[in-house]
Amino acid sequence: MLALREITRDTVNALIRLKVKEWQQNLVASNAITLAQAAYEPGSYVWGLWVEERPVGLMALIHPHESPGLEPEDDPDAAFIWRLMIAAEEQGKGYGMAAIEAAKAQAHAWGLPRLAATVVDSENSNMAFYEHLGFHQTGKIIDNELHILANVD
Repeated sequence: MLALREITRDTVNALIRLKVKEWQQNLVASNAITLAQAAYEPGSYVWGLWVEERPVGLMALIHPHESPGLEPEDDPDAAFIWRLMIAAEEQGKGYGMAAIEAAKAQAHAWGLPRLAATVVDSENSNMAFYEHLGFHQTGKIIDNELHILANVD
């Protein structure tokens, strides 16, 4: 069972050491970069993804009502999946799907009806993963990435 846990001084190094597969490095920033940027991203929430006592990934969400930096193309009522990474050796076990479900639950808890993300437009894109989970492309491009959206319920 996947658990979202607050990051602490005792867990941060284990999460920083997690890496995606070599061919996926263009799809998501490293956990170290995400953790560093989160300190300067108002409205951001970052969790370690754990299975029992084993770190398997990292997820960062942005609450749009707490973020003063929304762009005109951003959905003001969608929690934004800022980063989601599942470690290379943990992929294919359903943890990404469980993380998306946890993100939807968090958006619902925040009273938000939608969940948004962006996806790198490349041959090795993870678009099929998101579409399988109910996301659709909006036609918007944000920071040179494809904007996608899903309803929470």
